[in-house]
Amino acid sequence: MSGQDVTKQLALVEYITSTNTEVNCDVVPMNNRIETLKLFIETIPEDLRAPPMEEPKQAKIESEKKVQSASVELVAAAPIDPLASYEGPSVAALDIRVGEVKECKNHEEADRLLCEVVDVGEVDEDGNPKYRNIASGLREYYNPEDIVGRKVLVLCNLKARKLVGFPSHGMLLCASSKEENGEKSNVQLISVPSDSKIGERITIPDVNFEEEGMPMAENKIGKKKILEKLLPSLKTSKYGVPEFCERPFMTSAGVCTTSINDGTVG
Repeated sequence: MSGQDVTKQLALVEYITSTNTEVNCDVVPMNNRIETLKLFIETIPEDLRAPPMEEPKQAKIESEKKVQSASVELVAAAPIDPLASYEGPSVAALDIRVGEVKECKNHEEADRLLCEVVDVGEVDEDGNPKYRNIASGLREYYNPEDIVGRKVLVLCNLKARKLVGFPSHGMLLCASSKEENGEKSNVQLISVPSDSKIGERITIPDVNFEEEGMPMAENKIGKKKILEKLLPSLKTSKYGVPEFCERPFMTSAGVCTTSINDGTVG
């Protein structure tokens, strides 16, 4: 019995079972039906009588907790971008250009210095090439003939100064590794792609050199200690690539390199 007429059907059954009609022998009274149904239910195993509602709900809650916990762990494990958290002066303040060593000799008085003549793409008033004199503490690592004709990176906007009597204007950028006591164990000039152009300024991904404007003036670089503040963020990667905040030094011909992994740049 079901549907909207169930009440009428129950009343009909009650009427038939309470009268002496032929139909009565084929109709089971409602009370008997209920008793039979109860006896049948008792034969059903306890765990099949009703669906276990609480366990699936609890399992769902536990599953959601695991997903949330895994999401938190992923967020916590995500590496922090060093450029996003960097708060020092812009690396665009430095004027780092591709140069070529034209001449090199040992300093006459300083045992650790090499004296280089470097072309960084500058010209004089008549349009003739104007080279720079630069002194570098590389004598322990290079012979003069080793670096003549080599392309290098030159930090150009440093004030000219005399190093043991030699007028030096600029700095050749090198990578270095250090021993546990802090002493430099190896120093190498940064290698520049052979097809890079003399005088071109390096670029660094995610640093807009055009918006940052011109490099900082030579006198301000020293007074504001810009280079000293930037040096902790200038390093070589585990592959030997010189980087600023994990962004590589780039030229028009590609990435600059060294063979010093996880080192410093300066």
